[in-house]
Amino acid sequence: MSRRFGEEGRELSYGTYLKVPELLRLQQGLSQEHDELLFIVAHQVYELWFKVVLFELEAARERIDADDLFFARHHLQRVHVIEQLLVEQIDVLETMSPQDFLAFRSKLAPASGFQSVQFREIEFLSGLKEPKYVA
Repeated sequence: MSRRFGEEGRELSYGTYLKVPELLRLQQGLSQEHDELLFIVAHQVYELWFKVVLFELEAARERIDADDLFFARHHLQRVHVIEQLLVEQIDVLETMSPQDFLAFRSKLAPASGFQSVQFREIEFLSGLKEPKYVA
């Protein structure tokens, strides 16, 4: 494998620490449609932020259990900022027209964003315990 700029062999670098080459190989579309890459990246970013939200919610719960409300609040404030970012990210997805989405949507069936396990975990940790999602 040839090295790209920023990969300094065995030394720790930005690219090796963050596993950028591996990360950039994870966007495998099912079509040749231009906007599918945008769709994949946006949703992968959502999942990465969901991972952080879950981490912070767990930390907040641990801090609350330890009666350390100062740090619990810190974790919950971080979750709030991430949630704001997630809402703003919708603007990027809205640059894709419905027709552009429909050009590859049929290839995604039956997959749906409603299948996000992490999103369901966030709902559960946040107090939404729909019986149909709790098994």
